[in-house]
Amino acid sequence: MANKVYESKNIKFCQDGKYRWVYELDMYKNSAIIKECYRVFFIICAIVTVIAFFMNLGSGFVKALTGALTIGGIVTAIFMVLGLIAYLIISFMYGGKYCVLFEMDEKGLMHAQQEKHIKKAQLIGAITALTGAARGNIGTVGTGILAAARTKMHSDFAGIKVIEVVSGSNLIRLNAALDRNQVYVEKEDLAFVLQYIVKQCPQAELKGDYEAYIK
Repeated sequence: MANKVYESKNIKFCQDGKYRWVYELDMYKNSAIIKECYRVFFIICAIVTVIAFFMNLGSGFVKALTGALTIGGIVTAIFMVLGLIAYLIISFMYGGKYCVLFEMDEKGLMHAQQEKHIKKAQLIGAITALTGAARGNIGTVGTGILAAARTKMHSDFAGIKVIEVVSGSNLIRLNAALDRNQVYVEKEDLAFVLQYIVKQCPQAELKGDYEAYIK
């Protein structure tokens, strides 16, 4: 028996066998992106602190540790301030909206950030066209949708190590060995998307607020 196709007002199943949806994130109200940026900053700062410690270890353990922590603290403060300023500038340039197209099938999921001039309604219209497109037109329409993508990131489900749910941000994080993908989905569709991903990733560890969505 064929698997039942899921559709909602947000998620559409297209003729090429992929689920597609658009998510427009309010960059001023949702802190998920800035938190991810700070996570990277803290890793960099930790590396700088460790390097500083070993470079000054010849002066004694306590002195080297104190100096490394001082340097690490200064670098962290600089990154936090500059990172926040940069985030606010980018948010302003994008009108406070982060528009993303998602494509998902049994092999993996793609996160395609759109250029700032692309509106959610335009993408929804293109997805609607794909749901009824003839086989010969699917590639053309699909390529047109992705042509305006500013950045694209594809996660192969076979490589996912950790699936983390942050329900308050409508977010599912897919963590592989070398990359992290952020999947945004409306609250009413989060259970379906999570269950679909978990089914394709039996090897992945579940973290976060997943218990309310896994049956």
